[in-house]
Amino acid sequence: MPLNADAILSHPFAEQEQVLTDKDCMLFALSVGLARDPLDEAELSYVYEEGLKVFPTMPIVLGHPGPWMALPAMGINRQMLVHGTQRLELHGVLQPGVPFLARNRILELVDKGTDGGAIIVSERTLVDKASGALLARIESGTFCRADGGFGGQRQPSHEFRAVPERAPDLVCELPTTANQALWYRLNGDRNPLHASPAFAAKAGFPRPILHGLCTYSVAAHALLKLAGPGRALRSLETRFSKPVFPGESIQVEAWNEAGGMAFRARVRARDVVVLDRGFATLA
Repeated sequence: MPLNADAILSHPFAEQEQVLTDKDCMLFALSVGLARDPLDEAELSYVYEEGLKVFPTMPIVLGHPGPWMALPAMGINRQMLVHGTQRLELHGVLQPGVPFLARNRILELVDKGTDGGAIIVSERTLVDKASGALLARIESGTFCRADGGFGGQRQPSHEFRAVPERAPDLVCELPTTANQALWYRLNGDRNPLHASPAFAAKAGFPRPILHGLCTYSVAAHALLKLAGPGRALRSLETRFSKPVFPGESIQVEAWNEAGGMAFRARVRARDVVVLDRGFATLA
């Protein structure tokens, strides 16, 4: 069955209500590599209940609408799906114990042609239940490699900027652990690709891979270190280019640009870029 553009664009998503616990917040921070040094008080604040803070990229794991792409009516070839892009805008502060609402919708559907696949761009907003104030906006691009040629718009609305051609202004390298994907999947994404060696082998990988969104948060951690004390993340966007294997170190290269920091991330051990066309704004 070919991709059903009308069904995708008109799919109704139920509003969800959530409340974070302090355990949720601590688990997320630990799963993306925070507080490896338990004496680092700046990072301890993300994993200790006294004065607990929510790590800024946590909204990306909240309010997910579930496996709606698996519905037969969508006509999507799920075996050929790849997470292509991610954008996050922070407008408020999430707090444990304070209810919020998650609202999902499809922003656009891009047709790259029969040989080029399709891109589904979805949006999620998190709003404070009591006041209605916007807390975060999350935008994800899913690349459907086998589903192009349905006659839709040919280019996405948002263009991700290439990083400068000069040498980076700042560099930060952070490690991942061999079991990091097993920790990160407890945030909600239990795709066996990140846990089962047999499943990973069938997908063409020598071992389970790290979640792309975990790599995304590791990059955010590195950028905050490079920006220095007192800086707060306001937005973060990037394209996913290659997977990371748990246990590899991720080197983030950053450029000081007008309005923020351009960045990319690489695994030097394999000489591959894993995140590209990244840009962050900080306050």
